[in-house]
Amino acid sequence: MLPSELNFRANIYGMKVLGVERILSASAVGSLKMEYKPLDIVVPDQFFDRTRGGSAPSSATGSSGTSRSRTRSATTSRRLRPDAAQKVGATVHRGGTYVNMEGPQFSTLAESKLYRSWGMDVIG
Repeated sequence: MLPSELNFRANIYGMKVLGVERILSASAVGSLKMEYKPLDIVVPDQFFDRTRGGSAPSSATGSSGTSRSRTRSATTSRRLRPDAAQKVGATVHRGGTYVNMEGPQFSTLAESKLYRSWGMDVIG
């Protein structure tokens, strides 16, 4: 099953029913900035959706659900504590913009240049 085929709405709803208030997702992404090296951790505070065809609707729970703009807010990003990662030697970057692509696919060089010019930091 491809990641885009998973019923993420059902998973998020199940978490909500259990009382979960925040979900932290970790994923491997590509860097659009030279200062972000392989194995660095980036905690973005902005999200830009480049999916099409409705694979990533604006709400995980439907029109009355929580907006993704709120769930990926700067407030949530500030609450994350990178101390544990830093204690084991990881390089952590706070802030920036994650651009979400529909996949599986890799961006062309022209696309990557465009996203950099828009100020995007990481892509996945």
